[in-house]
Amino acid sequence: MKEVTHEYGVDLFWKENLAKQLGGYVDGNYLRIPDIVHRGTHYVLPVDPFRTVFVIDGTYNQPVTFHQHNTKDDFIAVYFNLTERNAMYVLDKVSKTIGRWNYNLAIMDSNLDADYIIQEGDRTYMICIFIAKTVFKNHLGRLPQFKDILDFSFDREKNTFIRFDRMSNEAWWLIDELRRMDMTDPLYDVFLRGTVYALIADYMDHLAVQEVVNEKVNKADMMAIIASQSTLLAQITRPFPGIAALAAKACMSATRYKTLFKKITGLSPKTFFLNNKLTLAKQTLEDGTESIREVAARYSFASASHFSELFKNTYGVAPKEHISYL
Repeated sequence: MKEVTHEYGVDLFWKENLAKQLGGYVDGNYLRIPDIVHRGTHYVLPVDPFRTVFVIDGTYNQPVTFHQHNTKDDFIAVYFNLTERNAMYVLDKVSKTIGRWNYNLAIMDSNLDADYIIQEGDRTYMICIFIAKTVFKNHLGRLPQFKDILDFSFDREKNTFIRFDRMSNEAWWLIDELRRMDMTDPLYDVFLRGTVYALIADYMDHLAVQEVVNEKVNKADMMAIIASQSTLLAQITRPFPGIAALAAKACMSATRYKTLFKKITGLSPKTFFLNNKLTLAKQTLEDGTESIREVAARYSFASASHFSELFKNTYGVAPKEHISYL
């Protein structure tokens, strides 16, 4: 496995080192990487003095571990990751799966170190946006729920920006439109800058209706919550194990556990568990090998009717109707 130690930033000082670590070189906005490592494109564009975007499009021809350690603590990184298989963030040997079919949106403070692991054959399309904290603060300052806590939110001793989430349908369509455009088109840079602004605006729109959780998160906290998510996913066919048991396993009080879980995932533990249970149940139903009643039983729903009610509330159609559309 290839090991790469690198950093990011709004400034472009990091381009040369990253290209060199991957065995390549910088050619204008492109990082030219040898095909033996990655067949495709690495493209970096300064959007404005306060934002930079990095687009990765192609297939990795060998496994790579990226050890990210930023020396500048002045930006927020927003990653839209549509890797076709499952890439992973790793924090002290605790992994978090991310990619098109899992969490595909990550917001991380620049003061957080992380390893990112990509496997041979992984098809990747990723948009990384690096935003100066001063600008990010201005964006949040326009949201009502941040009115009285803005300075607290940007106090590194009291709060950490960290979120693993799923991008909105609007963001997915914006990225899909960009992906269809030829990078050699003279208007590509204009379109890319517009997409960056639209993605940030879309994220702020969705953040406006979410509860704000300000909390300092250290590496041990993050490891515990990520491990807890893995525990929940491993028990996805069983009933929800309960907050008390999950908090005890994470060595936290129930209150702190729920607070940190929601900060990192944007969801309560129970909602996280139910959403993933419904996603897997939907996939099983679409395979066509089990009936609605059998799927409900497999995933420990109280009854087929209860499963159907939750399914319709989430996807807008009943399971029976959904099957008929396939």
